[in-house]
Amino acid sequence: MRNGLGTTLAHKKGPVGFARLGGSFVAGLESFFYWLGCSIGKRPFFVTVGCLLIGSLFAMGLSNFTKENRPEKLWIPSDSQFVRDSEWMRSNFPNNVRPQFAIFEAKESNILSSQSLLEILSVIEEVAAIQSEDTTWDKICLKIPVVNLGQGGAARRRREATEAPEYDDFFGSDFDDAFNEDLFKKDDFGKSSFLTNFDPSVHLDRDTYCSFLDRMQETCWLSSLLEIWSYDRAKIATLSSEEISSAINGTEVSPVFGTPRDFSKSLGGIKFGNNGTIISAKTILVSWFVESDPSKSLQGKITNDAGTGDQVAKDILEWEAELIKVLEKERNGTITTFTFAGRSFGDISGKTIQNDAQKLSVGFIIMFLYVQLMLGRFNLVEQRALLSLIGIASVAIGCVVSYGVCSAFSIPYGPVHNILPFLMLGIGIDDMFVIAQCWATLGPETQTLSLPERLGLTLKHAGVSITITSLTDFTAFAIGATTVLPSLRSFCIYAAVGILATYILQATFFTAWFSLDLRRIESNRDGCFFCIQYKNYKPNDCSKKDFFKSAFDKILGSILFKTPVKILVLLSTGVLLIVGSWGLSLLRQEFDPVWFLTQSSYLFKYFDKSKQYYPGDGEPGNIFLSGFNHSEHLDSIANLIQRLQEQKDIIKEVDAWYPPFQTYSNVHFNTSLPVEKLDDARFKDILGKFLFSPSGSKYRRKFMFFGTPRCRKPAPPVKISSFDFKFRKFKGSFEHVPAMNRLKKIISEADFGKGAEVKVWARAFAGWETDEVIAEELLRNLSCAMVCVFFTTLLLIVDIKACLLVLLCVVLTLIDVSGMMHFWGLTVDVVSCIDLVLAIGLCVDYAAHIGHSFMTFAGSRQERAIKTVKQIGPAVFNGGFSTFLAFILLADSDSHVFSTYFKIFFLVVVFGLFHGLVFLPVVLSLVGPAPYAQVEEASSPQKLPMNVVAASSDSDEPPKQTELSPVITQC
Repeated sequence: MRNGLGTTLAHKKGPVGFARLGGSFVAGLESFFYWLGCSIGKRPFFVTVGCLLIGSLFAMGLSNFTKENRPEKLWIPSDSQFVRDSEWMRSNFPNNVRPQFAIFEAKESNILSSQSLLEILSVIEEVAAIQSEDTTWDKICLKIPVVNLGQGGAARRRREATEAPEYDDFFGSDFDDAFNEDLFKKDDFGKSSFLTNFDPSVHLDRDTYCSFLDRMQETCWLSSLLEIWSYDRAKIATLSSEEISSAINGTEVSPVFGTPRDFSKSLGGIKFGNNGTIISAKTILVSWFVESDPSKSLQGKITNDAGTGDQVAKDILEWEAELIKVLEKERNGTITTFTFAGRSFGDISGKTIQNDAQKLSVGFIIMFLYVQLMLGRFNLVEQRALLSLIGIASVAIGCVVSYGVCSAFSIPYGPVHNILPFLMLGIGIDDMFVIAQCWATLGPETQTLSLPERLGLTLKHAGVSITITSLTDFTAFAIGATTVLPSLRSFCIYAAVGILATYILQATFFTAWFSLDLRRIESNRDGCFFCIQYKNYKPNDCSKKDFFKSAFDKILGSILFKTPVKILVLLSTGVLLIVGSWGLSLLRQEFDPVWFLTQSSYLFKYFDKSKQYYPGDGEPGNIFLSGFNHSEHLDSIANLIQRLQEQKDIIKEVDAWYPPFQTYSNVHFNTSLPVEKLDDARFKDILGKFLFSPSGSKYRRKFMFFGTPRCRKPAPPVKISSFDFKFRKFKGSFEHVPAMNRLKKIISEADFGKGAEVKVWARAFAGWETDEVIAEELLRNLSCAMVCVFFTTLLLIVDIKACLLVLLCVVLTLIDVSGMMHFWGLTVDVVSCIDLVLAIGLCVDYAAHIGHSFMTFAGSRQERAIKTVKQIGPAVFNGGFSTFLAFILLADSDSHVFSTYFKIFFLVVVFGLFHGLVFLPVVLSLVGPAPYAQVEEASSPQKLPMNVVAASSDSDEPPKQTELSPVITQC
């Protein structure tokens, strides 16, 4: 909120210390703005064209516009270990597998029916038939071996002799005769020697074993419940619900891949019978796995996925787009589909910006109507439709300048930046009201002056006011720009530049058009059709009255200062403080990048269903080992794994390659790991066999070598090895942040020699590291911003007691807003952190102008408080309401960014106006400071400055110019 009160500190008699410094500062501003107003009044066309040209020049920076959606580039400190590890992993251990998921949910209670399964099969067949240019599912899918289980006697005996199903992965009927029947005889304890001693990678001839692996067929990895029936439509069509349930409970090996499968994991909302078997389910999860081909990078066919930042082949992105179309197609059946594709994040963020643009256009219309209502009057000449458009256009140009300047310096644009136009609307239009109000308060003696001189007087007082308030908001965001969170820092830079640009444009571009509009009014030209000029025009009496101010005076100005009402206000403030403090103590910090998806988007709905039906039992992670000779540090690897397994309170399981390798080596090669040291040649030979063995083949993807591993040869030198782990499920940041830090400490203490690198990485760290710093960043930003705002306000008011009361209102507002955030379902995250920093700049305006106005009136505290509320109260309320209008369209938004913005700003406006417009006047009427020295000396209107007279007079007569604020008659 800005008001039209100028300041006269430069004319105070006898100021000392900081008061003299503040007076000198304001005097300099007044002189500058007087000169600026005169200059603009003389050359309005030159100023408007100049502003447009300069704005166009800054807009050229948009050619370098960069949109950032990667979580680690937005929500995590840029210097964090997680960001560095993510970049390292992309460069050294890239994940070339892109999973695509679909959750099929039954519209009724049970999805385990033949009709639902047939509908799912139809979708799977449609996906298989997708053809995007030259790309098909068969060309881009990740292919895995198909185990053709043998049906001979030896194969059956093998399955009877062992419960280790991984051996079946490598056996087929062609190899029945290769096994000695004695291998399957049981010892005296009933244990098969096959189970304890036999491994085909060791006991078979290496060429024979590898030739078998070479002959294994591969097929696309499509994981679904329909594997049980081999995707046979005729077979599925005849199934009853009982047969479906029986097949799910009795099938342990996939008929398609020949590998062990727990098909219950693809089901959600499961219901069990009395005997513990599955009888129904609500959802079925289907997964497609796509393999990105790195070789295409040499052909220039790799592009950046906006959602993840990964390097992805263009044909894969095109295929994923077709996949989304197929899965999201409207179907009239028994199931509903929820989709996740690799490119979904990038697509959804783009659509969100388009939706935001639609809301912004409607918001401009609402603000135009409001500005037209407040700037103009209800008559043919003094209506100001064009000027209202120009004022809003100034805000729009300010946004363009902000985007252009920041883009030119490669400052990325994130999802939270979508609220910037609404923010600029809420802040920017207040400046034009100040300029128009200061013009309206010019005394009749100024009518003899030229229009440029009167415009100079107008901008002299308005310029100081908009400078101080804009400086307050700019300072709040400048402090926020020092944060370590990239998205918050980027937003604050954009906002700071936007506020500065809007402030300059309102003082120049809008003022130039304002001068042109004044010429139109003085010549009695129509407000819409400028070619029409009225002779002897007189406005109607209704358009001369200010009904809002009259109503405000009679209600708030007359009732607020009665003793019972004062007591009620103080008690209400105390109750709000208690409730706000209670809510603040319960406010939790929680952050999830998924929140930045609109709730109506298909991707948000997928994550919602995934959380509901497939909640998981803990976050997975990876540990990478590189930069050392693995054969020399096997004992260190064993010690690290053992130490991780001991952290049972934070780590649920560790799936590492070394324990099975140790067993494999000790059993089949008579080693004694980890005590024994293996020479490099022997380690490579054993590792090469292990990675192609039934027990070790699944770990092959956990290595990167200096070369390509071959079945018939020893393993190449190890470049990087990795293993997986899974955290336990945590209840919140108070558990997962300490767990993350403890794990990082364990990793940092691992010793693998000079030059070794040990890294821990988990996707969950993207949110956990933000949780770790966000509360500290918020407190730091709020504290620094309030200190800077206090000194800025002190420069305006030049009274410590009044400034402390203003700061008290800011603190109370922040406590109430933060407390109510908890009761409204909000948490401390990047969006709320941004909004709370901005709240300082807004709520300080409400209180600062009340405090400043109070200092300019003479009389008792009660009389001064009443005059303050009556004269400046409507302007304060008008500023708060204009801010509310700026984001009213966001009330029903399904975007986390916009809904949070609406909730917090609604609270800021409500509590800010209460403390600034109700609580502060009551307190000032009881313990307010004395007025400025010259106000006490000059208690009559004839001796007061022009702007003080305007604020202190209850009549509708225009104020008179006084000796303390002389009219400058020449520009």
